Amino acid sequence: MSRVIIFMLYFTLYTVVLLFWGKSGFKKTNNIRDFCVAGNSLGLFVSVSTFTATLFSAVSMQSVTGSVYQFGYSTILYSVIGWLLGASCLIFVAYKIKEYDIVTVPDYFRIRYGSRHYQAFAGLVLVICYILYIIIQIKGFGIVVSELLDINYNIAIALIYLFIIYTGFGGLFSVAKTDALNMIMVIIGVLLVSGTILLELGGITSIHEEAAGIMDGALLDPTTNGLFSPVMIVTTSLAWGLGTASNPQYIIRIASAKDKKTGIQMICIATLILSIIYLGLMVIGIGSRVMEPNTSAIQSVDETLAFIINTKIVSYISGVMFISIIAAAISTANSQLLLLSSSFTYDIYLNLFHKQISNEKFLNLNRVIIFIAGTISLLLSTWPLETLLIYGSYIWSIVAVTFMWPLYGGLYWKKATKEGAVLSSIGGIIAVVTFYFVSHYGELQTEVHPVLPSILISLIIFCGVSIATYKKEGNLS
Repeated sequence: MSRVIIFMLYFTLYTVVLLFWGKSGFKKTNNIRDFCVAGNSLGLFVSVSTFTATLFSAVSMQSVTGSVYQFGYSTILYSVIGWLLGASCLIFVAYKIKEYDIVTVPDYFRIRYGSRHYQAFAGLVLVICYILYIIIQIKGFGIVVSELLDINYNIAIALIYLFIIYTGFGGLFSVAKTDALNMIMVIIGVLLVSGTILLELGGITSIHEEAAGIMDGALLDPTTNGLFSPVMIVTTSLAWGLGTASNPQYIIRIASAKDKKTGIQMICIATLILSIIYLGLMVIGIGSRVMEPNTSAIQSVDETLAFIINTKIVSYISGVMFISIIAAAISTANSQLLLLSSSFTYDIYLNLFHKQISNEKFLNLNRVIIFIAGTISLLLSTWPLETLLIYGSYIWSIVAVTFMWPLYGGLYWKKATKEGAVLSSIGGIIAVVTFYFVSHYGELQTEVHPVLPSILISLIIFCGVSIATYKKEGNLS
């Protein structure tokens, strides 16, 4: 039986199971809180599943594995380390955020800082960032499906479009339940393929001995023999870490957990599971390079994994990995579509215009926004990008400078003020955009990621303005 037929059978089975698995979410979703935060009722297993599946995206599965194959372990330092440290920082949010009865993360800004306009601004930032980030999931899906099912790329990306629209329509109940399926598929796929590679190549020691002879040992060097500077590695890892630590798509998982204890346990268990998965990807990346040292047949790092499972792995096992890649893309994309729709509807439309609408109209409006935003991301995914890993770090930088200090400062610093929060978000965004264009298109050529100067500027503004306006408020009172 040909590989294409095997992959098609796996894909068909996964589609049927996903459609069946996610339909119960439609029945449970009756009001705004159900749609956005699953009625604040998710138990530990579902919470861990949806947190893990949301964090583990196409960037993790494809770009990390492909970059490890191409450049070695330096990839882990500027991506995975940041993700895991950022996820760990969310414990500080979990201890406090349940004290606020939020529906969205921008809703927290309204409650904490007393500003509907700031809530709307933060909601708008989320809408834009998630539309741009969903492109990664669509492109990742399209690369793999077009390669392995031997179909046109545009047809392939249309398939994930249908998947994420369907699961997003059911709200967080539907997304969380399908995330459980997707997490299981990711774990099985990564463990099967990494285990197969370990057995075929004689174990981890043998793999590293072989890898040491490739590119003069650059694959095992933390800087790839100087290809990446320590400054680039540290600051890019910082971008991913800060973006993860302040990202609403993870914070809303804490809010949707049934209690604070569940939210904290969710973060701890999910981080452990993710660490194991990333270890598996490291084995796949390095092991695949040992199996195929010649990189000339691979056009980009994002296509590496599709090439390896199509040419080097036994077809039945590679079929499971094929589904794992699809699951990783869908589980992040539908979460972001859900958050951007609720941000537009709840944080912008209802908030600014004070519309009192029925639950049914709210749900239908969200589904319209999901359709529109998904369509925009689909159209944008035809544009060429940098590697998914680098492109994603710039989006996460915007999220970091917008949410980091107003969120953590608001939770733990009584003197944090509305003025400090608003200006730090605006100043941080301006700084990121400025440093990006100056370093890419201007005369300032530097390997420092835009997030480093920008997050420092944002912090200075947040603290300085908060102190000044807090004293002013104190004098007036």
